[in-house]
Amino acid sequence: MNYGICNLSVMPIRKEASHTSEMVSQLLYNELYEVLDEKPGWFLIKTTEDQYEGWIQGIQHHAVSEQEYLDLKGKKRYIVDQPMLEYHGRFLSMGTVLFEPVPGSMTIPESFSPALMLEFGQKFLDAPYLWGGRNILGIDCSGFVQLCARAAGKALPRDASQQVNEGELVYFLPEIQPGDLAFFGNEDGHIVHVGMMLDTERILHASGQVRIDYLDQTGIFNKERNEHTHRLQVIKRIF
Repeated sequence: MNYGICNLSVMPIRKEASHTSEMVSQLLYNELYEVLDEKPGWFLIKTTEDQYEGWIQGIQHHAVSEQEYLDLKGKKRYIVDQPMLEYHGRFLSMGTVLFEPVPGSMTIPESFSPALMLEFGQKFLDAPYLWGGRNILGIDCSGFVQLCARAAGKALPRDASQQVNEGELVYFLPEIQPGDLAFFGNEDGHIVHVGMMLDTERILHASGQVRIDYLDQTGIFNKERNEHTHRLQVIKRIF
């Protein structure tokens, strides 16, 4: 088995081995992965943290030995907790993992803290939406939730359709607690969006940009547009 680590600030992960293929996710600095396959100029990888698969450019692959991989995998982790951090000549986004404490980073807690997740999430306010994005300069709904949960001590899968399988159901809106995740579906009932509840009425999510909107029985209501933008499917409490 071959292994690698992202040694750039951010790297695109594509659906297929092509520059024109859609970006399905991103690797952030220090994130580890396994190499599953290879094509000319491309590597198929599986990310260590969330088991996400996709293609990266061969020229961006940075190989590590199995022992280095295992040593790094077991290291204590810290997380960048300011919008951008200059670190060894690179500018790292909030949510990036480090293996040493530095100013502008914090320790990842051993147990999940919903309050910390929401505090971290609000630092992303106004960050632009980007399909497949996982950084302050462009982030999608599930990448946003995943990074905020990681900073608060909880590992979540990459996509909203996977995240919905975590935790326990919350059956009624008045029972919502801060940090509960609200999931939204399309007309076929497939989960296509996720956000974090600030309280029983307000949701923090990435749609156009990271923003705060209102939630009712129908779904997310955008006051600026005076319309519902997402159809509520289910609410889950992670722990």
